[in-house]
Amino acid sequence: MKFLAVVFLLLALLSEVSLTTIPFIFLVLLCLMVVFKGNWLFAAAFVFGLLFDLLSFKTVGFSSSLLVVFLFLVLLYQSKFEITTGYFVLISSFLGSFLFLALSGYHNSLILESLLSAIIGFLLFKLIQRFTKSLITNP
Repeated sequence: MKFLAVVFLLLALLSEVSLTTIPFIFLVLLCLMVVFKGNWLFAAAFVFGLLFDLLSFKTVGFSSSLLVVFLFLVLLYQSKFEITTGYFVLISSFLGSFLFLALSGYHNSLILESLLSAIIGFLLFKLIQRFTKSLITNP
């Protein structure tokens, strides 16, 4: 399953660096954290954040620190909220994308991109959830 997660993250990295400003790396990491809750995702967030910064010529470490802090906040709210629901993924992906885009300096159509990323995050969450259920029932 970690191999598939790395493939998802590589695709997200390539699409975010070359195609769009929607934070796909953040969305993939959020969905993986909600589904798997693994500590290895913090290292993946750090590495892919550094790669994103290097490939997009931004300040090295900025994206990785935002990703790690946001994943930490998701796990922090695990005891307060039920984080494995679609509502949580919708709200957290909207707020996280909004903060990530605002702090990264993207101010054009900030709300629209955040809404789109919330929808993409929800669909990605459902896809990963369905894939893991089928993997568990059909090994």
